[in-house]
Amino acid sequence: MEPHLYLAADADGASSRSLTITLFLVFVAITLGITIWASRQTKTATDYYAGGRSFSGFQNGMAIGGDYMSAASFLGIAGLIALYGYDGFLYSIGFLVAWLV
Repeated sequence: MEPHLYLAADADGASSRSLTITLFLVFVAITLGITIWASRQTKTATDYYAGGRSFSGFQNGMAIGGDYMSAASFLGIAGLIALYGYDGFLYSIGFLVAWLV
């Protein structure tokens, strides 16, 4: 490969890297902003641990379901891919589509 092609690939990679770092820092800043806002809303231990007892059953159920889906996806789908390879990956895609339907 010609030397000037290496430099061209490096220049493209640098712009991609700077975009990635910028987006990551924006994400961290937004997350910290939400955290600071939420910390100012919390006055007592009950507010922190139980959300001030203001969650409905539906909201609590969605939170529990989201937690379960996250753990099942992280552990179960990673295990399927480890055991079955590409077929395990396709199983995970089918599970996602079935959840949406």
